[in-house]
Amino acid sequence: MSKGKLFSFITLMSLSVCYADDNLNVAESAYADNQVFQDFDNQFYIGYGMGNGNTKNSYGQKANYATNDVAFGVEKLFDMGIWLAFNGTLMTQYNNLSSNPNAVSDPVGQDPAIADLDLKVGYAFPVLKDTLLLTPYGLLGRNTNISSNSLEDNNSSSGGTSTITVNSTQDYLLSTGLGGRLEYRLDKIFDFYFDQNVVYNIDISHPTSQYAPMTNVSFTSILGAKFNVWRELQLGAQTYYNYSALTNGLTTPQQYDLIPQNYFGGMITVGLTY
Repeated sequence: MSKGKLFSFITLMSLSVCYADDNLNVAESAYADNQVFQDFDNQFYIGYGMGNGNTKNSYGQKANYATNDVAFGVEKLFDMGIWLAFNGTLMTQYNNLSSNPNAVSDPVGQDPAIADLDLKVGYAFPVLKDTLLLTPYGLLGRNTNISSNSLEDNNSSSGGTSTITVNSTQDYLLSTGLGGRLEYRLDKIFDFYFDQNVVYNIDISHPTSQYAPMTNVSFTSILGAKFNVWRELQLGAQTYYNYSALTNGLTTPQQYDLIPQNYFGGMITVGLTY
């Protein structure tokens, strides 16, 4: 091999090693930026929550209700910055707190979150090293709905199915939305976050022509905390507020139906990090 070819070969190998080393340094840097947050965000949990909501019809009549819920979830922050969160909730109790005649006579009131399954997918950007993390994300979900509107429509003389079970098997919302999550790590024990999203919920119940669908836009704010108390044991707490608004005008048969407006609640969780 000539000296020129040998020199070219050595130069090419040196550049390849430098390129590989740079990529390794970038990967290690990304991992270093996320590692302290992974200690909190790589976790799975179960939870118990309580909340209060209010509904209102077209005549301004209002009714309040309270719910109890159980929850589960799993969360993962990957080395390269991709963040995943899969969450589920199930309502275990519904209490009507109003004497409004429409709330009492209509079947059980309304709540758009009897059983929820939601997936969030985002990418985490370190804002302050080991302290502040910003994660914009997209959301997909399937949320079982309950509404006086759907039950009345199922039994209506205008062509309803007259089968109450249709409400629980076919009355659900397909959800898609965008959100952002700001996470603040105080130290190796305490971590706090604020989550805000806007979601478009599509009513899949296919109401009859005399009833408008319950398709709506919702805004949800969550303020939460995580505590790594002992080894892999993690405790959590959060409070949340939800506001929803229909995208369709109500028809005449729906004027007395009570439509969800606001919901405020809280939840405690117990989980394990991994």
